Amino acid sequence: MIILGLDASTPRGSVALVNGGEIIAESVSSSNYSDQFLVMIDEVLSNVEGGIDKVDAFCVTTGPGSFTGLRVGVSLIKGLVLATEKPFWGINTLEAFANRVKPIPQPISPILDARKKELYTASFKFKGDRLIRETPDQAVSVEKLCNMTQEPTLFLGSGLEPYGDNLSYQLGEKFIHQAPTKDQTIAASAVQVALNQYQK
Repeated sequence: MIILGLDASTPRGSVALVNGGEIIAESVSSSNYSDQFLVMIDEVLSNVEGGIDKVDAFCVTTGPGSFTGLRVGVSLIKGLVLATEKPFWGINTLEAFANRVKPIPQPISPILDARKKELYTASFKFKGDRLIRETPDQAVSVEKLCNMTQEPTLFLGSGLEPYGDNLSYQLGEKFIHQAPTKDQTIAASAVQVALNQYQK
């Protein structure tokens, strides 16, 4: 099954084309403008003979994240779905971030900048090689997130850039920011989450 995935909810948007578990092509943007995504979609589709006709399904991240980016991403995928009459998945952005981590024993807490001095976050944990959600998405202050963190936890995501130093200072040894990760975009990770759901 060939799936075209798109993430426009994060500061660096991405598009990926995945066949089963194998990434065919990926493209990353520095912004969330729709014209860039159209170029990126064309770019990844050039790697498969037959282009859009060979795509079996679509996948788009659904946030939390940039409202403008989410609107762009969902609108683009909606247009492709209407044009091709192919199925699609909406995948949680935080889950896509967590899915980039290779199985580790510690909890995983993806963080995204929610502005107004808050972070979007949720907690995930591996049971064997399955990623399990432990908490719902929420917007919290750095202080509240630190109070919620009771054990060494892996933090990752674009929220580390503005808040990583503060989290590291307050959490000390409970702050982990280095772990084995898959070399792939958020769009490709979202597709893999979608495939896992499909296989279930």
